[in-house]
Amino acid sequence: MDALTFLIMPVFLISLYITFKFIWGKEGKGKQGEEILKKSALAIAPIFPIGWLLLEWSQSIFNISYEMYRDLLGVLVGIYFITQGFLIFYYKQKRQVKEVKE
Repeated sequence: MDALTFLIMPVFLISLYITFKFIWGKEGKGKQGEEILKKSALAIAPIFPIGWLLLEWSQSIFNISYEMYRDLLGVLVGIYFITQGFLIFYYKQKRQVKEVKE
């Protein structure tokens, strides 16, 4: 699990930076910023419940240890924030391309 954490941590930190910079910055305060946040929130909303359901399902079948369960929940939270950061970046770039074309 250490190798997986080593690989995911930099991507997680970059995504967290993108997310918080956008939310707390000027871009996130405007109407277009709120629209981007809504789109990204709608897209990532099912990740945590589905991931937790799959984790509970695998817990009942494979009887994984508490430490493994805890680590997998951490990975699930990391995937949640990585996806949100990626989607904010994607929608922001898409909006900028749209503005340039107009």
